[in-house]
Amino acid sequence: MKLEYNINKLIKSIGQAYNDDKFVNYIKYIQFPFYKCLTPNTHIDFSFPLTMLVGKNGTGKSSILQAIYGAPKGKSTGDYWFSTSVDPIKENKNKYFYGYSRESADGVIIKEVIKTRQNSGKDPDYWETDRLNTSLGMKPDDNLDKETRNDPVNKNVVYFDFRGELSAFDKYFYFHKTQNDSNSKIYEINRKEAKQYVRKRSKYLTRIVNGEKNVKLRNNSEVIHEQLNIINASSHHDWLDIINYILGKNYSEIKYVYHRAYETWGISTVVKTESGLQYSEANAGSGENAIINMVVAIMSAKPNSLILLDEPEVSLHPGAQKRLKIFLLNSIEKNHHQIIISTHSSVLIEDMPKNALKLLECNNNGTVDVSNEVFFNEAFFNINEQITDKALILCEDISAKILIEKILREMGKEDYFNVQYRHGGADTLITKHFPILALDQIYNNVFIILDGDKMPENLIKYSKDVTATEIDDVEVLNNYVNNNIAKLPKNAVINPLVDGGNGGVREDQKIEVYREYLKYAEHHLLFLPKDMTPEMIMLSDSSVKEEYSITDEDIYSEDKGKKAVNSISRNEIGDTELNSLESTYKKLINKHFRSNDPEENENYNAVIQTLQSVYNYHNSSERQLVASH
Repeated sequence: MKLEYNINKLIKSIGQAYNDDKFVNYIKYIQFPFYKCLTPNTHIDFSFPLTMLVGKNGTGKSSILQAIYGAPKGKSTGDYWFSTSVDPIKENKNKYFYGYSRESADGVIIKEVIKTRQNSGKDPDYWETDRLNTSLGMKPDDNLDKETRNDPVNKNVVYFDFRGELSAFDKYFYFHKTQNDSNSKIYEINRKEAKQYVRKRSKYLTRIVNGEKNVKLRNNSEVIHEQLNIINASSHHDWLDIINYILGKNYSEIKYVYHRAYETWGISTVVKTESGLQYSEANAGSGENAIINMVVAIMSAKPNSLILLDEPEVSLHPGAQKRLKIFLLNSIEKNHHQIIISTHSSVLIEDMPKNALKLLECNNNGTVDVSNEVFFNEAFFNINEQITDKALILCEDISAKILIEKILREMGKEDYFNVQYRHGGADTLITKHFPILALDQIYNNVFIILDGDKMPENLIKYSKDVTATEIDDVEVLNNYVNNNIAKLPKNAVINPLVDGGNGGVREDQKIEVYREYLKYAEHHLLFLPKDMTPEMIMLSDSSVKEEYSITDEDIYSEDKGKKAVNSISRNEIGDTELNSLESTYKKLINKHFRSNDPEENENYNAVIQTLQSVYNYHNSSERQLVASH
């Protein structure tokens, strides 16, 4: 399989294939009327074929995977979740239903299936395909497959719990402690004797990997291994290339076999490098053995399989995790697999679209809520990862900074932003900083928010308002830049930053620069509500007006409310120094949240909308695509 390495390109291609219904027997959603620790009626959408269940340990990620595992025909959640006297399961209560796409004469339709855990005489952990139940939220269906229910989805399943992917060596050396086998018990007294036992039994494994058929223990008639598998340049070379790519290795050959040379059944892997070095899983990292087994399982899976991976980042360094993600996306694109993983890896989450991420969080009631669409920065924060890709907001002065920071706190988004103001105000921001920011993609995470009185009467958006004939007209572009992206003071100009050279400024260079200015302004240059300054917004609150006897004339004065704020600062603190004004602004803004009067909330809501648009764009695939170029 030839790999595509551009994640954004893969995501776009997969999303288009999903929209075109290219995925057969695809599980569209699952809902839990009651299941383990999940909040009753939790609903999870699978609107992108690589779904990531993100959350801290103990939020039920593995439990959800086990439920999904039990959804297809012939599978049962009871294979992994079963009742014991220590951990009893309440009978006839746990259930879930799901909807999956199925091709029919009328096109692709959605069929719903419910699975209920019921104690059966044959199996105490039996999950039955139950009758359709609209009282639980299922949709009416006049064309059921059977009298009262639909057939489960028919889908091949691959399930991998990376925490349990132990090699045959690890199973014995670290965990095997027999109580009944006296022949092996003598080797288990301490680690030294465990090594002696491995040395003794490894001769059988050597015979197996050297190709000997039907290897048996001494005085035992049973064969202790299954067929030896070999991956090399002449046998599954594409598997070998992918394993080498993910792990960053140069294996020339991989042999793996399922055996019980070390008492219990397990897989051993022997690898050979291009330099001739050969070693088994006993001398390899635990991640190597797991990745080899996973790649073999996925590459062997039939198209449109359901692949479930529980914490695949275990024992993989960040570079390998990113390459694993690229492999998974390629597998989906080429074979239309549906892959669902549980993870708390920031590397796997990064750059994924928000409809791929499902955030699991414990609530105050002790149950777990699931958010279906979150940006990956939000997911980072909720799993206690450091947010490294913060957006920087530049504003005119301290009053704007205080206003924006307060509203970000109210939105619960303050951890995703740094807010700073620049001396010189709007004129400096728009004529000095803006041209530099617009021409260098490293500043794609920087946003300028000006006061509302700097918003032009006719605000131009490059993608919507600039016509095909205008994009090559230097005079039109110059006019748009200097008159239609922000109000500039008299004699202020946004100049094109171009090289003059001996021949003077070239017109094509100016056109290119003006285009970049307009493109950058569309998403990175924003405004407070029309004609409003931070002071005006703060003073407009009825409680502020009443306490300080503020009139509309004070608010809508020529100085935009600054004189009124100075007066409050002077009367309450004694001066209008910067620190005093800052304290006054904070006091005023704290009084402004939040009125029951919709009209009073109008400016507040407008600022929320502006900041939300910044947050959305900063975390969007559109912004990530620009940054990757």
